[in-house]
Amino acid sequence: MRKLALAAVAIFMMAAPVVAQAPPTAQNIIPDNISYATWGKIQAIDPGAGTLTIMPDNQPAIPMTVAPGVNLTGLEIGEVASVHYTRTVTFTTAAPTAPTATAGSVGVGQAVQNPGELTKTTAPITIVGRVVKIVGPDSVDVVNNDGGGVYRLKTTQPARMAAIAKLKDGDSVTVNVSPIIATSVAK
Repeated sequence: MRKLALAAVAIFMMAAPVVAQAPPTAQNIIPDNISYATWGKIQAIDPGAGTLTIMPDNQPAIPMTVAPGVNLTGLEIGEVASVHYTRTVTFTTAAPTAPTATAGSVGVGQAVQNPGELTKTTAPITIVGRVVKIVGPDSVDVVNNDGGGVYRLKTTQPARMAAIAKLKDGDSVTVNVSPIIATSVAK
């Protein structure tokens, strides 16, 4: 009788509902369009490659690509310079039937695990994912196009909330993040 009771308890426990965990949440990982100016010490400069890294006071270093026509002549490592710079971010959505792979793209998981890389790269980044669930006006669950984990992307930015409102389950989402581009440099 006791064995029968234990078997009944074991069967009941196996039949109990399993509560699924929510996907990992990443908030505001996609950087904004920017147009800023800063001044600081030149940490690295390569006129041939068209790159510059500036270290503002009490801030992390900012690596950037130099726009065509910006003159780096006469600038040296350790000098203080004023730099104006920009970065653009574009979002593209497509229907579920759109192609899912983009050459050179970064998966959603990689972007979520290394969000700082999106803000300090000197190369363009493309992030591609597929919407699996609209969670609310500020959140969407996205999966890498090639499979893998589901990630909840959450925003506090009104413009991005408006974009989420237009999405549907199955839509393909592509985000293009330009490198930071120095548009002027002066001593």
